[in-house]
Amino acid sequence: MENVSSPLPGATPSWPAGRFGVLMSLARHPVVKTLALHTLVLVALYSAFYAFGVISYAPGNDNLMRWDAGIFNRLALNGYGKVDSYVNAYFPLFAYVWRFTGFSPVQITIFNVLCTYAGAASLAHHFRLTGRQLLLILSTPMMMFVLVPYAEGMFFLFGALLLSGLHRHKLLLTVVGLLGCCLTRSASTLFVPAYLFAELLWWTTAAATPRMLRNVGLGLLAMGLALGTVMLIQYQTHGDPLAFYNVHVVWAHWLRLPALPLVSTAGINVLWQDAFGLLLAVLATGLCFLLGLRWLAGWLRPAGEQDAPPSKAVVFSLGYCVGAGFFIVFYQGGDLVGIARYILATPCFGVLLWQFWQLSRPVAVRLLVAVVIIGLGIALALGIPFGFNSFTPGQAVWYFLLLLGYVVLHALSGKRLNIWYPEASALLYILNLVVLVYYHSLFLNIVWLN
Repeated sequence: MENVSSPLPGATPSWPAGRFGVLMSLARHPVVKTLALHTLVLVALYSAFYAFGVISYAPGNDNLMRWDAGIFNRLALNGYGKVDSYVNAYFPLFAYVWRFTGFSPVQITIFNVLCTYAGAASLAHHFRLTGRQLLLILSTPMMMFVLVPYAEGMFFLFGALLLSGLHRHKLLLTVVGLLGCCLTRSASTLFVPAYLFAELLWWTTAAATPRMLRNVGLGLLAMGLALGTVMLIQYQTHGDPLAFYNVHVVWAHWLRLPALPLVSTAGINVLWQDAFGLLLAVLATGLCFLLGLRWLAGWLRPAGEQDAPPSKAVVFSLGYCVGAGFFIVFYQGGDLVGIARYILATPCFGVLLWQFWQLSRPVAVRLLVAVVIIGLGIALALGIPFGFNSFTPGQAVWYFLLLLGYVVLHALSGKRLNIWYPEASALLYILNLVVLVYYHSLFLNIVWLN
């Protein structure tokens, strides 16, 4: 490789030497260009909406401190405080970073964006994402939560490292991702079954047993250390190591059958996104069941004849969606609020999109048929057509068709399923960004989005 810092006499280096040269070469990287383009389009769209009066507020230090942002700030400044405070439900890593840096709300939001971009770069590198795929993942409307002082930005970064490590079988990267995720948000209870399921599906021979046990042991240790650290901090603060768990009882989070029709206390603005999250959770449950059956059947076949499982990252993402969906549906009594945020604003959603875009056309079509069937079931559970909010039956059916079209548009953005995928991708990207900016403006206006 040519040493650009010491070129041959008379030679002209392709970029300036030294630190500036490194920056120049980094700026030319396709992923950096894609992230810069996304930032430019998002800022331009937000600025245009603000200039023409479509939205009322531009982000600032005052209006960014809405909802959970204030709770994270309180945790950063004062710690966990009293044993009965709902602050105990929030895990500390993001808040402690905020305390250490002393950032303003705007500065910590920029930090969150940089964390998200670092996670996106990891996904792009390890999953070989195209620029188009990366833009679609970043434009998901629920990614609005990485543009505010919430923990989503750091969770996206560590989640991306975790999924990258699983996909490339890099144990150190996986453990770092698990540790960071479980210190950032109370994800341990969802991660444990998802991680075990991903490792078990790749345990297809007796010879792989030591590696499987090593991976499972270190993964569980990382999650246990994270959870134990939070319990220790809370115990030292007020004497109750299970305070983070007990808060959920105050929020009426306990195991029960959901009431029908399903609703979302975030309102009609977010209900369609919550319904999308529920659809993914139900689809993931079915796929995990089929993968589990195939794994069990593989042990009955002669050695070497087992079907190759999907990427560990894909299996983990499916398991995570199952866990998140189960918690929301069966612990919130039929209120879907939060399911879109917990599924769609994570790198797990991006990995599942990536996997779908890799499928052959026949398999993708079969999955689309399953999506339509599941979507119809969810529509009925929401009360469509006769008991959906205050809508008339015709309005309710149209709402469902729009939701279904939005979901199918994600599939049509895949190259193998649709020759018009560039146009479908452009339409989805712009639509997503418009909704993302709209959600962000609602957040600044103190509208509940969870």
